[in-house]
Amino acid sequence: MTIRIAVATWLAPSYLPISWRTFQNAICWQQPMLLVRRIASILFGFVPLVLIAVGVASVLWEVQAHDPSMFSVQGEKHLAHAFMFAGAGCIGLFGCHRLWWTNGSWKWVLVPAAVMIFAVVFPNMERWPHGTPVGRASFSALQRLSAFAGSATQLAREQGEFVCDRSATFSASSLFARQGQALSYVIHCVSDATGPTLGTPPERPGTLVFAVSPDRTQAWFTATVLTHSTGRQASWLTRQGQPFVIAAQLQSKS
Repeated sequence: MTIRIAVATWLAPSYLPISWRTFQNAICWQQPMLLVRRIASILFGFVPLVLIAVGVASVLWEVQAHDPSMFSVQGEKHLAHAFMFAGAGCIGLFGCHRLWWTNGSWKWVLVPAAVMIFAVVFPNMERWPHGTPVGRASFSALQRLSAFAGSATQLAREQGEFVCDRSATFSASSLFARQGQALSYVIHCVSDATGPTLGTPPERPGTLVFAVSPDRTQAWFTATVLTHSTGRQASWLTRQGQPFVIAAQLQSKS
């Protein structure tokens, strides 16, 4: 190794602005532990950068939540998450920067390591024990749809046929919102249906779709939700990747 370095130094042109020894120092050739620390600093630095990016995205989501053309899910803490993730990311980058220094020490690796643990643990704490706000909003819509289907089926048994009344109101609002205002559940009626309505869903989340067959002895109930914290268009409520449908049937009219 000594012979190779000596030959390379002897062959190096004298007019180069950086000498071989300076180049060695720059890449930490003669200080292998410093080189290892700097590699660790670069690797650990990716997680803080991701957290800062998530913080910026959270700010954008908060802006979208107040857009008149956007629907949102109640309970999302976009600004709080933005400051929390961006702050953790900056702390992690500071630790990586100190780890990079020539006179730094390995103790600074604890800072980005702690940030990595935070990045794994905090999102799971947010989901426990009731899931994410998006999941809670969908589950609330599922419960409301089940209760509505049950009451509509009971009424149909008493009247002998399914009748969709879009003027019916619900005591509780949905967990969806527009411009910060909670949206109430609404009923969308579909007559002369031959099956559940699963085409393009209504734009509004929290819509309970009540489809009735031509002879009014069959009915299908579906609902719309948001699959993300914000969105311009609602999606069908799903379970295990498939649209969730409640089907009900009366005895055929004689």
